[in-house]
Amino acid sequence: MLQVTIVPEVAAKLKELLAEDEDAVFRIRETKVGGGCKSRIELRISPDEREDPDEEQEIRVDGLPIVVSNDMIDSYGERYTVFVDEHNMPGVGAE
Repeated sequence: MLQVTIVPEVAAKLKELLAEDEDAVFRIRETKVGGGCKSRIELRISPDEREDPDEEQEIRVDGLPIVVSNDMIDSYGERYTVFVDEHNMPGVGAE
């Protein structure tokens, strides 16, 4: 069963974004960061639209719609934490 924990600082910012677009969901996804030999894959959360409900799972956390694709769950598991990273940006960790 999908579990997502969001720290209050990030939840407040995501709620502001949701107020601007009530149809949005927040998707946890892989993102390539950096370039060349210093590039790496990080997990991030960002606004998005719903896709195929058979290919993703959606839950509400603190009133926020959070979506994770089944492929992500197969790769990283069902437990995620959304936190503030060292650059004061939302980061995502898989447990």
